Amino acid sequence: MAICSKCNATNEEGLTRCRACNAILPVKIGSKSAVRWERVRRRPDLVGIKCPSCGVVNPYTRLHCKSCNAELAKKAQRSGLGRIWIYAGIGMVILMVILFVAMRNG
Repeated sequence: MAICSKCNATNEEGLTRCRACNAILPVKIGSKSAVRWERVRRRPDLVGIKCPSCGVVNPYTRLHCKSCNAELAKKAQRSGLGRIWIYAGIGMVILMVILFVAMRNG
């Protein structure tokens, strides 16, 4: 078991990040995750978010860049396509009910 030094949560062996706070966990020598740890340690872009303005790598928990204070994560634009499908489905159900009633009476 690996214990997170940041939040003291207990995690399974082999994880490179804490399940509670997403901090990088310490790795024992000879551990199964030593290879993954080396990959993460060598590539800082796997550990954080790169600022679109200045290029500084920030932790995933930050909303603004630590050097230029630019916004890191913008909300994804939602398309109205989901609503269109809902309305089309409701319309089809209403049409089917009308046709069913018309066939039954006529």
